[in-house]
Amino acid sequence: MGVSFILCQSVQISVDRNKLQEGDLLTLTIEVTGGEDFAKVGLEPLEKDFDIISGPSQQTNIQWLNGRMTSTKSLTWTLSPTRSGKFSIPPLKGTVGSKSFEGKSIPIQVLKSVDEQNNQVFILADLDKDKVRLGEQITLTYKLYKNPKIDIAGIDQFKMPDFKGFWVEEIFTPQQLKFQAQKETINGVKYQVANLGQRALFPMPSDQHIVPSIALQIQIEVKKKKRRKDPFFDPFFNSFFSETKTKILRSKEKSISIESFPEPRPFDFTGAVGDFQINANTDRTDVKVNEGLTFTISLKGTGNIGLFSLPNIKFPDGVEVFPPTDSFEKDGFRNKLTGIQKWEYILIPRQAGIIVFPRVQMSYFDSKTNTWKRTSTDPIEISISPDKSINPTNGGLTKREVELLGQDIRFIHTDNQIFLSNSKRRMNTIFLVYLSAVIVFILPLSFSRFMGYRIATADSRQARGALRKSIKSLKNATNDPFEAASKAFYIYLKDKFALPGDNLDPAEVRLILNDKLEKEIIDFIIEILMICDAGKYSPDAIEKQNTIKEDMLNMIKQVDKNLK
Repeated sequence: MGVSFILCQSVQISVDRNKLQEGDLLTLTIEVTGGEDFAKVGLEPLEKDFDIISGPSQQTNIQWLNGRMTSTKSLTWTLSPTRSGKFSIPPLKGTVGSKSFEGKSIPIQVLKSVDEQNNQVFILADLDKDKVRLGEQITLTYKLYKNPKIDIAGIDQFKMPDFKGFWVEEIFTPQQLKFQAQKETINGVKYQVANLGQRALFPMPSDQHIVPSIALQIQIEVKKKKRRKDPFFDPFFNSFFSETKTKILRSKEKSISIESFPEPRPFDFTGAVGDFQINANTDRTDVKVNEGLTFTISLKGTGNIGLFSLPNIKFPDGVEVFPPTDSFEKDGFRNKLTGIQKWEYILIPRQAGIIVFPRVQMSYFDSKTNTWKRTSTDPIEISISPDKSINPTNGGLTKREVELLGQDIRFIHTDNQIFLSNSKRRMNTIFLVYLSAVIVFILPLSFSRFMGYRIATADSRQARGALRKSIKSLKNATNDPFEAASKAFYIYLKDKFALPGDNLDPAEVRLILNDKLEKEIIDFIIEILMICDAGKYSPDAIEKQNTIKEDMLNMIKQVDKNLK
């Protein structure tokens, strides 16, 4: 109890008891006697050891004693201790009107309950596993257990906690709490069980992975003892001899252990953990130049779908590719995250002929067999016929050409024209014919020499600027550092060797540099690129993400130095 006096008014801070068991509640009261205002107090010091279940509730009592009126204004909170042991309610500070007060420390002792599995009512956090790889699913079920002899009068709604370090998918949330018909036996005792909720947890790179505790407030019926045995007592009145007791049930925290992936990792592993199948198809196999077609990739399976990306897709040259749209169809009748994810690309071929979409492949880790596996699509062949409605030498307009046309619109002039006489028009016509002849013979020769020089030196100019361009890309990047690092190196390599496409991977990098650099340097390059490909799903991501860009910058400079 804490008491503070402010002139003619007093402030009293008290609890209804200072010795209780785990799950029991206590009441904190602040009374102001002889004042016109309720106390204003901050309860932040309580947050370390208590949950505030309800409050504050206000109450005013007025008493007349010897002709004098005394007013008492009370604030009341219901608190739940978050742990067992001996601790205290710290001194609380507040104000009444313009005056301040400070209470005294109140000792609290919370006795530890008997082992939770021997309790009559308790909560367990049930995990299907506690040792997993990054990205591997953990199925979490919060269960409420009760002895069949115990009657629960009411259960308050509760909110699932924040699962820091995990990606969370909802599996099951009950609309109404129901106890299952089948009982579970724990340590030889049978309990009724109700599912409070089920979640799929996928560990992400983090300092720690803790499944947090949840708290549930329930009201348990407690029957009173009858005062005397009465042979005429009617059992109908049993309900008048029972009351409810409020308890707070808490589950225990669970720690998850993260295991490393077996080495070596496949170069096309991007974080997929589970069991997957990948397929590809097009909506047609024969199209004309400049006609659109839809290319669809479907990923079906069970695991961390949506938490990893596909490897880079290599589309044939001469095909314009628009950014994909993606969708996910979830199977809601399983306790594993199962479904189909689709990516749809709109493609426009710009050249006639036969094109082949090569296979798309990805590696994944199968946690059931603890092995690496790979799935891939089949190659797709498409026949592209010329579009006879357009000039075949034109090949259609590209997006860049359309943009340039938009900047160079010719307007029709509607100004009044002055007509020259016939003789003057004839002289002007002759002059224009001679001028055109000169231009026809001289201009193409000069233009071809100039353009030939520009074309001949384009690759060398691009190669000289490769280092500068890649460093600029790396320094200006604000996205994922792993993606930025690998992109910078691929930009450098593409410009340095004037490569035709952007689709590069570690395997192709090794082929390109095989006869140009020493094997040790190539192996080091591939190692860094594979770290970038693993990205945020790598166990070393936390350590590498702050240095990967600097490591890549130094490597590009070293490669450029050795290639000169």
